[in-house]
Amino acid sequence: MGSVRCFTETDLTQLRRVCQEEPRLAALYAFALRRGRDCDLAALFTEKLTWPQRLDLELTIARALNLEGVELMDLRRMPLVTRFDVINRGEPIYVGQPEALAVFIEETIVRYSSFYPLLEALYWKVETGPLTNDQ
Repeated sequence: MGSVRCFTETDLTQLRRVCQEEPRLAALYAFALRRGRDCDLAALFTEKLTWPQRLDLELTIARALNLEGVELMDLRRMPLVTRFDVINRGEPIYVGQPEALAVFIEETIVRYSSFYPLLEALYWKVETGPLTNDQ
């Protein structure tokens, strides 16, 4: 995806410095939910941040990237398919706790692999199923 191209090397250096100061931040990914859109940021936290703590981190990251504001999406709270897409197509721009990230990636892949056949069957049934009388 080349998501790092969304940020300059200077911005990434500043961003990584900010991330290193937050011990509860295990990893930060850059990704795009939709093609042609700006980069989104997804964070893997080792513990839940309070709203004021999260807001402070978002504002600090925004300053590091020279932006008015950013929204950090919590990887653990994302739907499974989106979470898989982030780790599959996104780019880790900061990894502070590789072990925590590895465990998260493994859990996501195992869950996705377990549910993928069911998801495919459901999507196939919805897309190719017969029309009901009321349609």
